[in-house]
Amino acid sequence: MRASNRYLPLRWAVCCLAALLSQAFVSAARAELPVEQPSEVKLPPADAYRIYLSDPVMPHLVDGRTYAVDGKSLRFLGLMGTGYAGSTALSRDGKTFYVATTYYSRLVRGTRADVVEAHRTDDLGYLYEIEIPPKQVQSLPMRALLTTSADDRFLLVQNATPATSVTVVDLQAKRVTTEIPTPGCYGVIAWPSQPRRFSSVCGDGKLATYDLDDKGVLASSSVTEPFFDPDKDPVFMHYELVGDELTFVSYLGAVHTIQLSGAKPTAAPPWSMLDAAARKQGWRPGGYQLFAIEPRSGRLYVGMHDKGAEGSHKTPAKEIWVVDLKSHKRVGRIPGQVAISMNIARTEAPRLFLLSGADNRIVAFDLKGERPPTKPSARSEPVGETPVFIGMQ
Repeated sequence: MRASNRYLPLRWAVCCLAALLSQAFVSAARAELPVEQPSEVKLPPADAYRIYLSDPVMPHLVDGRTYAVDGKSLRFLGLMGTGYAGSTALSRDGKTFYVATTYYSRLVRGTRADVVEAHRTDDLGYLYEIEIPPKQVQSLPMRALLTTSADDRFLLVQNATPATSVTVVDLQAKRVTTEIPTPGCYGVIAWPSQPRRFSSVCGDGKLATYDLDDKGVLASSSVTEPFFDPDKDPVFMHYELVGDELTFVSYLGAVHTIQLSGAKPTAAPPWSMLDAAARKQGWRPGGYQLFAIEPRSGRLYVGMHDKGAEGSHKTPAKEIWVVDLKSHKRVGRIPGQVAISMNIARTEAPRLFLLSGADNRIVAFDLKGERPPTKPSARSEPVGETPVFIGMQ
């Protein structure tokens, strides 16, 4: 004990010196480091190349997101939360981004709240929310689940409980106007030139059409004859609109077009993208957002895989086929990039964007001239965890 006590003064001196040095270091650090001030970086204008990549985040579904990406540089811009399995849509003027989603007070349980949220596209900031009935479909995001009317007055929300219906939201009055039962039919497709009308695809191959009055209440409805045979060759729920022409693609590669300009929908005879050799090799369309149309050239871009069979309709693209919509002929083949979704910037300098299911990268192809591209123009860094839908203006 006496030997250890001999060193107590030395230990106290060492401790005091360490404390003084620590204090001096902290003081010096505080003097050298400036105080960080939070700031905002202005986003580039939300043009036709802006991508809104929806990600339900499958490993933790309560925390969905939509990522904004600059389609010119493929640079990440920011994100918006989309809650539990939210559906997304962009306003016709490109200024507002809508999300129909669900929140629980305890994340995975508790009080349920279903809302439509609105965000500004210029800075991705939150604008407002509108409460909706707790019926909106909870699914992977796709175009047919949420859309605005052609004049941006009403928002149409697909419901499934599993009974199908559509909630109509007045975006001016910021309230729900009605719920329209749509038994056996699914999806909301707003007519481009008639802002009070929308259609839905029915399980028996028909197209149901609903007319609203100016208050957003159902005024009338009608149903067409079947335009496809669901038992022999069903269509994918993804659709494309060019003007008033609605396009679907079937599981076996048939193209269906419907005019939405008259008093009722008018379907043209379907035609196949496959010749005899391709059919023998088992080529079929596959993916989620599996095709896109470039209006200026009149070309259809669709993800295809060979050796297709029953249940292979979600298979990522082995190739992207380029099909001329006038001649009904394939005019090119692009490496598929394991694409599960795609969209096209509809501008004078169109650009095809593919979402790779292998690594969550966006792969861009510039569509110049008559000859389809064979090599990508650019690739992004991986974006998100489980993205599936490319939204664009």
